[in-house]
Amino acid sequence: MQAAEASARNFTDGTDVAVKFGVHEVTLAGDDAAANPFDTVATVTFMPPSGAAKAKTVNAFFDGGSTWRARVYVSEPGEWKWSSRCATDTGLHGKQGSFTAADSKLRGRLLIHSKNPGQWMTEDGRWFLNLNDTAYFLLCARDGSGAPVSDEQARQYVRDDAAHGITSLRCFLASRRGGFAESREQWIAWHFADGTRDQLRLEATQCADRRLRMLLDEFPDVAVQLILFPLEGYAQDDHFWTALSLVQRERLLRNLVARFAAYPQIFWLMTNDAHYGEKHPRNNAMVREVGAYLQKHDPWQHPRSTGHARRVPFYFGAEDWATYIHIEHAHDLGAAEMEKYRAFAKPVFLGEDRYEQDHGPSRDPAHMDYWQRRLFWTWLLAGGSANYGGRWWCVHPYSQTGKLPATRAVKPIPKNPFTAPLTGLDSVAHIRDYFTRRGIELSDFQPDDALVKDADDAAGVRAPRLARRAQSEFLIYHPHADPALDDQHTRPIADKAAAVIVDLSAAQGRFAVEWLRTDTGVTESGKEVPGGTLLPLRAPWPGVDCVLRLSLLID
Repeated sequence: MQAAEASARNFTDGTDVAVKFGVHEVTLAGDDAAANPFDTVATVTFMPPSGAAKAKTVNAFFDGGSTWRARVYVSEPGEWKWSSRCATDTGLHGKQGSFTAADSKLRGRLLIHSKNPGQWMTEDGRWFLNLNDTAYFLLCARDGSGAPVSDEQARQYVRDDAAHGITSLRCFLASRRGGFAESREQWIAWHFADGTRDQLRLEATQCADRRLRMLLDEFPDVAVQLILFPLEGYAQDDHFWTALSLVQRERLLRNLVARFAAYPQIFWLMTNDAHYGEKHPRNNAMVREVGAYLQKHDPWQHPRSTGHARRVPFYFGAEDWATYIHIEHAHDLGAAEMEKYRAFAKPVFLGEDRYEQDHGPSRDPAHMDYWQRRLFWTWLLAGGSANYGGRWWCVHPYSQTGKLPATRAVKPIPKNPFTAPLTGLDSVAHIRDYFTRRGIELSDFQPDDALVKDADDAAGVRAPRLARRAQSEFLIYHPHADPALDDQHTRPIADKAAAVIVDLSAAQGRFAVEWLRTDTGVTESGKEVPGGTLLPLRAPWPGVDCVLRLSLLID
């Protein structure tokens, strides 16, 4: 999926003409009588053109002063009507109106694929290619160092990411003024106006709201993994959520869903980097409670999961509230972790592996351009998807990373100055363009690595990977990795070309051959080859990882 800036408004309000697969908002004025407006429950029912069977009743949310807002995801074109109800605020009760929605070319909600539950799709029926970037503070007023993040800074960050092939982002819902820290204070800074925990912090959610609206209007094809809650402490069990009353929990969740659920591009992540299992019962209980709430109250049923810490096995794979699997690992360039979760038949997302310019030579990949595209290609052909990690603690647009003042190019934990440009996204756009231009949807494919081997016997993490569409199309990625420099320092073998032996014994007919040079996007066609045999093939270029496509020729 190619992310591109849109010229139309996809977020509309009042009597403006809305668009199908966009968001429309109505604004109401309360009577200011409530001691705590966050406790006021007001609902708005949106009636679509097709009638009452598809009506959506949503909670309105308080947005400061006398302002209340209610939002609907516009599922169809035509004339919509709405009406409000509230038992405790006369200003919010008995209001009604209408608006018209036009058709659009928007893709719609991100969903679990209807024909292949291990893959993603958008509501228009197309497969979603998940090429993700870590942008934790993109929606926040301040970054991990406590420095302000402007709307234009966020806009340029997404513009650069979209130009480099990124189709989704991982984002915290909020941050604290003092910068990144794992503590109970983080909870207050994200969500609560004061220590009573009864008033919600509008400053943070309004900033995230404004940025999501910008994304929907200008980059509607970019999905956002929305991380709802902070981490209280690494490897610790929860205390903060447990200490909240049921009223406080419900109030917070109701307001978050009311404000954010209408956005089509989001998919939920309860928290990030957490530990689960027998030693963390309160963490388990928290995400199960939040997951169950979203399962019951999210009107548009966005994908749901929670983020496990690095190398912590996903604990909730068989539970209904978890509709996709989010894991973290390190240098999993062979997608070995994918096999642990295939039986759950849910999308598997490697949401964190290794970062670029994070810990210096002790942990960072040495050749990030190659390392990152290798991670993406391998995970995609294994049936999952993966993430890129740049400068996670800040919002540095990719095109500016080699040009920033020294004061903006320092990672504080651990302190690490970087002035060189990032390179990890340099060849990712070729992945997006490869699938888009050929109309290839991996939801139609299944991994089958047994059908391919390296002609020079490279095995394990260095072995080629294969996915096939029945017996009519085969995609093979060969990492062509230097055996002396694998994992962190991996790079291609320099002095020869990648070579494979493909087992086409069960595939009859003749096949077209196309090679992709993954670093440049250059392709080259080979001679037609027969099925029904073991087929040796060698790439036309030395010193680079390649993709081989074999597609059945129709007479």
